[in-house]
Amino acid sequence: METVMEMKIADHEISKVCTELESEKYLGLASQSAGYAKLCCYAVKKLNENQIVTTYENICVALWLMFPKFEKFHLKGFDDMPDTDYMEKVIKLRSTPKEQDYLTGGNVGFDKSLRAPWKLTRKGQLYANEAESIFSGRIAAPEQKITQGKPSDTIKNTFKKIWDSTLFEQFCDDELPDEISKFSICGALNLRYSSGSYKDDIKRKIETFDQHIKSFENSGMTHDAFPKTKEFLDWLTKEMKK
Repeated sequence: METVMEMKIADHEISKVCTELESEKYLGLASQSAGYAKLCCYAVKKLNENQIVTTYENICVALWLMFPKFEKFHLKGFDDMPDTDYMEKVIKLRSTPKEQDYLTGGNVGFDKSLRAPWKLTRKGQLYANEAESIFSGRIAAPEQKITQGKPSDTIKNTFKKIWDSTLFEQFCDDELPDEISKFSICGALNLRYSSGSYKDDIKRKIETFDQHIKSFENSGMTHDAFPKTKEFLDWLTKEMKK
């Protein structure tokens, strides 16, 4: 069984080599396409360069120390508490060859006590190098994209499942995998998968969300994510016809 020596972050070597970078630069990068992935890949590169094993836990700490102002890396409403659930998605779920293919590693076979260090793929190396060039000043940092306006709770609650889904984020970042699973589509639409009525269920859900958008807009309520949401729903409609 794997033995883990516990210590405080301040006592770990990571805290000496992973210090906060210029927030203007990393927030600008984070707001771009696949920005969160590029921050993750840079963290892996930084740990590798300092001979620190790239475990999930060490990568989480590195992300937290270097990019504390990136809102998705801390719990909503608590800017002094890391959101390791989101970090886990970035490191373990979205990084895989079946998804965005920027990291390899993790559990070895069926024994979850055996874990291989996370390594950069070719794509991950390109992401890490791009981030390094921005942080070093070799290339200009992108301007941070700011979402204008604060949506009502009604709008947020209506579209929360879509907007929080990995599939919608991949669509927005133009990082969709070659094969889209039925379960990821159902998850994005907050729908239970049923093999017998799958396409009909998806069609009805899409029509419902389209109607929600029209109703909000007719009532004078809007959101910056509506255009992309419409594109996403149109794309799903086409997928269902294949």
